[in-house]
Amino acid sequence: MKRRLSAKSGPRPSQKSAELDQAAQRAAAFYQAGRARECEALCRQILAADDGHGEANLLVGILLIGAGRHEDALAFLRKSLSRNRKNPFAHANLGLALFEMGRPYEARESLQTAIRLQPNSPEALANLANLEASLGHIERAVALHQKALALQPGNPVLKSNLGGAFLRAGELEKASAVFRELLDANAADRNAAYGLGLAARDRGDLTEAEASFRKAMAGDAMHADAALQLAWMSDGLDTDEAARMREATTEDAHERMVLDFAISKIAHDGGDYAEAARRLRAANTARRGELKYDPARVEADFEETMSVFDAGFFDKRRDFGHSEETPVFVLGMPRSGTSLVEQILASHPDVYGAGELTTLREIGGMARGAGPQASPPQFAAALSKGASATLGRNYVRAVREMEKNARFIVDKLPGNFMLIGLIRLILPKARIIHCTRDPRETCLSIYRTYFSGDGLAFAYDLDELVHYYGLYARMMDHWHALFGDVIVEANHEKLLRDPEGEIRALLSACDLEFAPQCLDFHKTRRDVRTASSAQVRKPLYDPSKRGWRKYAEYLPELGALGSLSQSA
Repeated sequence: MKRRLSAKSGPRPSQKSAELDQAAQRAAAFYQAGRARECEALCRQILAADDGHGEANLLVGILLIGAGRHEDALAFLRKSLSRNRKNPFAHANLGLALFEMGRPYEARESLQTAIRLQPNSPEALANLANLEASLGHIERAVALHQKALALQPGNPVLKSNLGGAFLRAGELEKASAVFRELLDANAADRNAAYGLGLAARDRGDLTEAEASFRKAMAGDAMHADAALQLAWMSDGLDTDEAARMREATTEDAHERMVLDFAISKIAHDGGDYAEAARRLRAANTARRGELKYDPARVEADFEETMSVFDAGFFDKRRDFGHSEETPVFVLGMPRSGTSLVEQILASHPDVYGAGELTTLREIGGMARGAGPQASPPQFAAALSKGASATLGRNYVRAVREMEKNARFIVDKLPGNFMLIGLIRLILPKARIIHCTRDPRETCLSIYRTYFSGDGLAFAYDLDELVHYYGLYARMMDHWHALFGDVIVEANHEKLLRDPEGEIRALLSACDLEFAPQCLDFHKTRRDVRTASSAQVRKPLYDPSKRGWRKYAEYLPELGALGSLSQSA
């Protein structure tokens, strides 16, 4: 019979401590062997005898992280650190738990401390890299992944992480090289084939992309992410592929969610909108469960922005900012045509399309400097005249690093509609293009899309999506009331009805001469790293064939947007 450790047992303190430490070593061996239940049971016995035991608290914290109980893990990890502040593993796991809880700045401090204590920890470096990527600091993430891989050059997980970071950084050739190395080492590495497909898709090689996604799907098990990419890239999958996706089973809830998004596309292409809607509800409900979203807090952010950036604010700051006209900001709701408008503009010889940049937030101090608690309106209100000009110059300097010669550089980030006040403050001559589309079409398209990253948490519940759209519409009415025709409208439906007329008007608004290649935007070779990367490679088509009306019976929540619609 195993001896049960008790706080009332009789051995002297030093003997008792030694016994507890030996028990902790056995618990660690259980953990390494994958015997989580036995590990936890033994740790609980140790903690009954000494609730501050460093290693036992650490192990329980690690087990709770593995179970997704990140908040519960915090108390154990902090107790472990109270016993030994120099334990790098406790700091690293505390950082991981905080990151998973959506507290990135605290997580960063813990991970940086872990790395200072143990500089050669590839796991801590990789976790810090993932955190930096989530904050939009892609170059930092790449450098950290490179450091981690240098410590373990043969580790395929670390190499795959670096490939993914190169993808996010737009270093598509480097990403492709990494994924090819992985495939050379293991031809059956389906994740590497998937990564190679993403790189090919983003640079516009759709044939290679489809081939790579099909390779990722080879074998008995389904690769859900590859299936989703293939479903969206293809106007119609062959019968066997579609049947395989429909029949796929998985016990993994996330994979089931991704597959439901893919099957909804297959059903949509086949005209079965009832089945498509059913799958969409299942997929979006599952995805919403993975994310944290507080509609009241988001509404408060909108209200604060409109309250701070009023006419009086700008009357007092008429001569603020930097006078450079290089930037062109393309913004609006996701799926409203922002990628299309950028692709059209980037087809002009005087324009460079930079894609979705986080530069505005970074130079604005929203992720540093003013601290994580400073909201964009608070930050802007505190700027002096000189500081506003400096920020404008810093922004232009940063984007000029991407392209030295183009007259205009397009920054296409839909969510920048929240930052129009800051844009007007630091770059008053920058052009702002607001992309619009029938709100029912916009929200249906959002609801049909599985977005990478966690930044669009409002997208996966129709009531929350409709609520968010209403906030966005109010925000844009506010900006138009302040700035009038300074904000150029680019309407998706008008563009489809009269492509040449609308493209000419768009170019004129940007003080650009007409260029015929803008009409053939789908032939322009450039990297596109958004959910629309495949669509912008194709000519314009009439969306009425696949409009929101097909879903009106099955997704009635979209009807609430009718009052905001400019075109039915």
